[in-house]
Amino acid sequence: MRSFISFSILLLVPFLGISQHTPKAVSPCMRPFYHGVASGDPMPDRVILWTRITPENGSTAPQIVEWKIAKDTNFTLNVQNGVVITDATKDFTVKVDPTGLDPNTTYYYQFKSDTLKSVIGRTRTTPVGDCDSLRFAVVSCANYEAGFFNVFAALKERNDIDAVICLGDYIYEYQSGGYSPNPTANRQWSPVNETISLLDYRARYSTYRLDDDLRDMHQQFPMIVVWDDHETANDSWMNGAENHQANEGSYAARKASAKQAFFEWLPIRVTGTTDPYQIFREIKYGDLIDLVMLDTRLHGRDQQAGTSGSTVTATTRQLLGTDQFSWLGNRLSQSTAQWKIIGQQVMMAPLTLFGAALNGDQWDGYPAERNRVYNHILTYGVQDVVVLTGDIHSSWANDLPGSSYSSNGNGSVGVEFVAPSVTSPGMNIPGGASAIQLANSHIKFAELSSHGFVILDVNKVRTQADWFFVNTIDTENSGYSYAASYKTNHTSRNLTSVNAASMPRNGIQGFQLKTCPYYPPSISNLGLDEDKPVILSLYPNPVSNQLFLNLSLPYTGQTSFELIDGLGHLIPLRSENIQLTGSNQFAFDFSNIPAGSYILRINNNGSMIQSQVVKY
Repeated sequence: MRSFISFSILLLVPFLGISQHTPKAVSPCMRPFYHGVASGDPMPDRVILWTRITPENGSTAPQIVEWKIAKDTNFTLNVQNGVVITDATKDFTVKVDPTGLDPNTTYYYQFKSDTLKSVIGRTRTTPVGDCDSLRFAVVSCANYEAGFFNVFAALKERNDIDAVICLGDYIYEYQSGGYSPNPTANRQWSPVNETISLLDYRARYSTYRLDDDLRDMHQQFPMIVVWDDHETANDSWMNGAENHQANEGSYAARKASAKQAFFEWLPIRVTGTTDPYQIFREIKYGDLIDLVMLDTRLHGRDQQAGTSGSTVTATTRQLLGTDQFSWLGNRLSQSTAQWKIIGQQVMMAPLTLFGAALNGDQWDGYPAERNRVYNHILTYGVQDVVVLTGDIHSSWANDLPGSSYSSNGNGSVGVEFVAPSVTSPGMNIPGGASAIQLANSHIKFAELSSHGFVILDVNKVRTQADWFFVNTIDTENSGYSYAASYKTNHTSRNLTSVNAASMPRNGIQGFQLKTCPYYPPSISNLGLDEDKPVILSLYPNPVSNQLFLNLSLPYTGQTSFELIDGLGHLIPLRSENIQLTGSNQFAFDFSNIPAGSYILRINNNGSMIQSQVVKY
């Protein structure tokens, strides 16, 4: 996606909430569930519940975690509870899929380790049968270093959303400073190197999930998520990526690591029978919506080849792969729901200027595949198809033009709503949107630079998308403003402009967000008010050559690392002046350390912790 934004620039030469930013370490009161809680992939009788436990002082021992889910925050109407064991093979993440829940119901859930509890999360199951209306937030493209996640800060304050749909680029893979860093925001992710290995991807997800606004948003709503390219590498395809070089090792190994970390750190259900990391799947919302989530990135995509020439126009060229295309066709033609909503990554509608397509990474680079989708929809008479898209860091409302399309909407196959980015840079081109719309009559709305989210409001009469833009990403500010609305009416296949945002329905249960677990006064001395370094991960342990430490630091200033052997001898490893609190990653060379058991002692400006490390 990054290359298209740069190319386009060359080609085209009322809600307030402000707070001061200081880079944050983990919240002591959340120990050991520093990364919060999350839920996702709801069904009528179940929903994925997620957390991560951070073992004390970097312990590698398996961890026992209790969970419970109920219809009230006091857990007096307890429905399910159980115990799960996690370990280093899962990066100490926890995923539970409780069954036997009631449809269309708000639930609350919590995790526990010994006497320590997580915050309480809220989630919601899907309806069955008759359903009058539903409401979703749609987001994409969250570059941590590009600015603050004020989109998530805005969403977490709402109580009118059934679920959040994330269309990819949940994380970015670049080295620190590698893609549009924001010097005003001054945010740095860990690790500082580009993510290539499983440990790298895990550390990057850890950084993201310690962001207060992202963590709180997950606590409030279930998420339905797919990856795009940056969860692996820029402009990725089935067997490679623009941002993967030969000296970075095997792409297949990198892709496998990226997929594994995605499934570890996000509340997504395993649905594939042959591929445990398959993300194309269907989520049903009664008789109103079949939500079909696709993988246009890693599963079956042929390599990008520009926007013209025999390779691009070949009828055998694929974006989905044969099996996924067949699966999508069956979902569309066999659906009995009123609305068929497709959540996917890259823009489906054509985007041309001066007679030439602009971006070979989107469906314009795979025209035969797009024609096959359009033809299937028309051949089987599939009505009410809505496509949701991310990736392009800008906002669009498009008709999907068939071969006989006219500017009044006749000949449209369906409609497409494109969500803006959370923080990733758009295209601030004066007059750019007007020029694009003039050249593309099917594009009814385009805004190229603002950051924000879409509220998708669906009922039996119409599906409407409302665009909202945040005030800034330079400082922490949950303010946002309304921008535009477009809808498609039942059976119309095309878009109509709307002058006002949709109104939320009544009946969604309110929830006051709590950022620390509640403990009764009788429980004390848990150390939940003590600022100290926290070992988020320590791999591999036992270690042979290189030890990686992902560490949350409460203080800037001098920080030292040393080993203590079995005889009490000190072995200095490193001492450096820490510039940023919060998540930091360190690598230590153990190749010349004798085999044995050691204590790793960390002193962060007078605050000290230690952990056991074994060298073999």
